[in-house]
Amino acid sequence: MNDAFTVEALWAWYGKEAGSLAEYDVLHCTGGAPRRAMFSKYIITAGLGNPPSAAAAQDRLPWISVVGLPFTDQLWTGISVMETSTLRDGANRAVVPTRYLLMDSAELVRRRVEYTTLWDAVAPVRLPPEHDESILLEVSPPAVGGLTEGLETIADHAPGSTGTARGTGAAGAAGTGERRAAAVEWAVSVAALLLCGSPVVITGGGALGARARLAVFDAVVGLLPYGVRSGLRVGSCIDGGDRPPTQLAFGPRHTPSARCVRLGTPPQVPAGPPEDYRRRLSRLIEVVGFDAVTAGLRELDAPVAPADHGPLLDALGRLDPFRAAVNAVEAGQQSVRLVAEGLNSLTDGEDTESDGFLRLVECGIAYAVDPGGRELHEALRRHWTHERSGPRVSALMAEALLNVVLSGAEHAMDSTSCRTRLDALWRLVEQCRKEAEVLRLLPGRTADGRRLRYAAECLCLLGPDRVAGGRADAVHALRDSRRLTLEVLARESADPVRLVAWLTPLAPAAPEAPAWLRAWAVLSVREARRASQAEPRPTAEDAVHVLTATVGAGQPDWTAEAVRGLWPQLYTVATGPGDGPGPGNGGRPGEAGATARFPLLPRTRSRGGTRKPSPAGTPGTPDVPEIPEIPGRSPAPSDPAVPADRAAPAAPAAPFGPPDARTLRTLLTADPDVWQHCRAAADVLSCLVGVPPVGPPWREAACLAYARSLHQILQDGNLAPFLGLLVGELAGPVLAEPWGKEGEPVVLTALLRVPHQEAAADLSRRLAARDEERRRRQAARERERAVQAQRLSEREAAHTAHLRATRRAQENQAVRQAAPERHGGTGLPTATGTAGPGPRSAPTATGPRTDHGRTPVVGAARPGEEPDPLERLEHAARLPCSSRDLAAMWAPFTLDLESAAGRQALVVAGRWWEKAQDGERAALFGHLQRALLAERQCSVDVTADILHEIRRLIVAGRASGHSGGGWQAGPVLREAKRDLRARRARVRELRWIRLRAHVNLAPGTPRKPGKWNRGSTER
Repeated sequence: MNDAFTVEALWAWYGKEAGSLAEYDVLHCTGGAPRRAMFSKYIITAGLGNPPSAAAAQDRLPWISVVGLPFTDQLWTGISVMETSTLRDGANRAVVPTRYLLMDSAELVRRRVEYTTLWDAVAPVRLPPEHDESILLEVSPPAVGGLTEGLETIADHAPGSTGTARGTGAAGAAGTGERRAAAVEWAVSVAALLLCGSPVVITGGGALGARARLAVFDAVVGLLPYGVRSGLRVGSCIDGGDRPPTQLAFGPRHTPSARCVRLGTPPQVPAGPPEDYRRRLSRLIEVVGFDAVTAGLRELDAPVAPADHGPLLDALGRLDPFRAAVNAVEAGQQSVRLVAEGLNSLTDGEDTESDGFLRLVECGIAYAVDPGGRELHEALRRHWTHERSGPRVSALMAEALLNVVLSGAEHAMDSTSCRTRLDALWRLVEQCRKEAEVLRLLPGRTADGRRLRYAAECLCLLGPDRVAGGRADAVHALRDSRRLTLEVLARESADPVRLVAWLTPLAPAAPEAPAWLRAWAVLSVREARRASQAEPRPTAEDAVHVLTATVGAGQPDWTAEAVRGLWPQLYTVATGPGDGPGPGNGGRPGEAGATARFPLLPRTRSRGGTRKPSPAGTPGTPDVPEIPEIPGRSPAPSDPAVPADRAAPAAPAAPFGPPDARTLRTLLTADPDVWQHCRAAADVLSCLVGVPPVGPPWREAACLAYARSLHQILQDGNLAPFLGLLVGELAGPVLAEPWGKEGEPVVLTALLRVPHQEAAADLSRRLAARDEERRRRQAARERERAVQAQRLSEREAAHTAHLRATRRAQENQAVRQAAPERHGGTGLPTATGTAGPGPRSAPTATGPRTDHGRTPVVGAARPGEEPDPLERLEHAARLPCSSRDLAAMWAPFTLDLESAAGRQALVVAGRWWEKAQDGERAALFGHLQRALLAERQCSVDVTADILHEIRRLIVAGRASGHSGGGWQAGPVLREAKRDLRARRARVRELRWIRLRAHVNLAPGTPRKPGKWNRGSTER
């Protein structure tokens, strides 16, 4: 069966011609053009993704995939080889061709051909041949099977392995046996993972060649029935894309929708058929022997899929039968008596790895909580105290504790019922003296945040007295379970009394306490600084955890104590490497350009209140800090993870991993009120991590305390490299408008006393420029007031003259009308210049008409007089005039909106707005702004104030007056918001221009495309 033989293979060559701009396609294949579509479909299906560049040190070509193709009538095996070439396409890109061979699986199955044997036959074949017929492959099984080679490769990558077995004699044999056992354990676990149905990706094999990787596949698949190969898809390497085309492959660990397994490190197999297969196979290898098991599996050549669990489990044969108690549990007919008898029948840790034992223990724990289950206590205690079965029972007890919390959350159980069951379980733990062991098992081995929350909730429900009171080993377990204890402390930080109750038995100030726990001493003892400065000192990560708890608890006094006691660690986080510009994000003083990136950042804030600069390495991609999950925050009452009465207030997050400036930035922008007792220190940290400082509350006492604290902080020698940057940023809130705030001189004095002459001089120049700008604005306002007063005076004079002329014309008209009566019927001169008796003649064409004292028609000018501007505006509002014309006529009235004419003009403009089209409405305020600036010669500030006042009156509903108006607040408010966004975008763009003008950016520094122009006002 192991002799050399030949097998007929169909072939295809997939690639592109040199210099071609076409896509990849089948260039040559068996059968010619009619079969190209078929081969193209198979090759694309077997594709492994995009290979690395030729200069890559790992995962080099060739990439090999072997795919079993089970058809209705027969089985086929396809092998695809993606390899390098010297060809270049029309775009000067390297061409990566693929060799594809398709062969009947019947002879391969009969000979039990492995992947390495198949690759040895395919590797020397060069394609395309000079004909379109099938080719014959020479298959020669190697002297050493692929399974054996694969186990050696796996053993070389096992943790603690040196690559070869050291020593001679008994020691060398023992080392070889341990290496092989570790490799077999890994292969068994990976083989069981294939039963899960999701792709399995092996990581950590970047330096392995293609043949060595195929040998690893032989070692894994050799622990499954040989018939699994009929439909299995394996690949020597994949690119890590979504939905891998293989079921077993080497690849990167970030491959989505795949289970990643490190080579040599046994993975965790999920419960169910996969774990059942792993356990049965391991037991079978231990009892029967590895060689006998693999030989038996190799004889099972019937096609079977990895997801078909029944045949796979049956293929391993029957192991030891389950006992009557296990059968009763599986049949749902268990009772306290049966479970107790089943547990008592096991002695000396027998069958502790079997599912039957675990099921019996689970039932025993469930019955032990009930009042009638006391007879199970002794059976559980006997297995729990046994050295072999004890860890399994402890793990099941930990799971039972977590399940109580989970059941209470999912079924909306009240906390009293949860506490009752937890007390009963914990009483059993106390009887067996297993508190420390269970506490170490509660958080689990993996970084599972959901399990960690359940474990913390379990301890919070039990309380500090039950968990750690009077038990030194339990205290040591809590100190060792750093992640769990941190979660508990962060959760209890919302209640100062409960937090102190937890810290008291933990004794954070004790000399033997770990450094991370000593960081919490600032919240429990008065000797906080001495405890936090004892060696070894708490790390920056520990300081961030404590600060997260104080911020989440909303305790300003605790936050101030944490900042004062852990200032060196927080300073290290702020000035350490991070994710953005600034000293806290890679900007060390000694690095080229590092200190020049900080002071001129835009002061705009995102929705989260933090800046969003683009890192130098990712052009065009704003670095939006992602808010991590809050370790000290209980889920909302709607979250099924925690009962409703245990929900804690929201708190900012600090992950359990290494902290960075982004974490500190999230805390600093979470709640300004929590930093009120250490505002100066918070502003210094904010500047270091790239967040705009807030400044003190502008009251005399608050500013005085802020200035004292700020002066003390700036004297720290560690801040010397950043003093220039800090002074520039901290002066921002002081110099910002409104000017002349209460307590402002005190803060300025503290900043001017900084031990940095250049920074103090620069601040003095900024202060002088601010004062000059203030004087200039005051002078401009005075001139504007004078101009407005002059214009008002001129309008009043013109109005008075108009009234006098109107009154004089009315008196003359009255005299002319009374003339016939005085002359006793003598007619006045007519239009033809004659006079005579008769009826009253019409007035002359040159005389003024009063129309019997009625108000003249609006819009119609009196003979010899200019139409009134307000009448012209009313006439234009009734006509379909353009927004430009209406703005030109409305502009004079907007200069004095408080006058009667200004109010009436606003009402008239509202009537036009009600009837105008959307396009004309949108352009009205723009034309009004240009009319005020160009025709009325108003300043920019005055124009902006006028437009703002008009919009305020409209939105407030006071623009219509008593005569009614057509203003609609919604469109006007939206137009104002769009104008505000445009102005902000323009400000950001101007700041960016100023930044580029002042800072010598490195050549080739990319500018974010489209970010600054998104809200530009350019048309």
